[in-house]
Amino acid sequence: MPAANPSPAPTPDYVARGVDGDTKVMQHSSPVKYQATRFDKDWDRGEDIVDSALRKVVEKATVKHTFHVAPGVRIHCTVALFVGGCGGDPPPPPSAKDGDERLNMAPSSLLAPSPNPPKPPSEAECIAIYRDGKPLPHGCPVDTPNRSVDAELREREAKH
Repeated sequence: MPAANPSPAPTPDYVARGVDGDTKVMQHSSPVKYQATRFDKDWDRGEDIVDSALRKVVEKATVKHTFHVAPGVRIHCTVALFVGGCGGDPPPPPSAKDGDERLNMAPSSLLAPSPNPPKPPSEAECIAIYRDGKPLPHGCPVDTPNRSVDAELREREAKH
């Protein structure tokens, strides 16, 4: 059960007071307005001479090199003053003609089994659909991309 008389809130030890008197004391506006000169184009804004000199030293002391480790594998390294680091190329984008049936969602289950189930497409139809860049229908073999390459090699051999 809570106490009948709550204790009063403690008084703070320090109370910040506002500015007494002239409130413009802390305003730092200059009565002299800046006028641009013809030399402004030669100076970077927001960068003093020390920052500019340091930036130029770092730019001159930075060494970049790319190592070709294996065909198609590169390592990019950079050393600036006393700090260095290396990194590789980003991974290649995925193939547009993936054709892997395992990446497709499973077909929805029917409430009742169909009396006339659809006939799966033939291997030649699946290869033709794959070569057109269309998604493979349900029933095509998972290795249709490999079968497409094999069929293309057989076609080339038949021509020669």
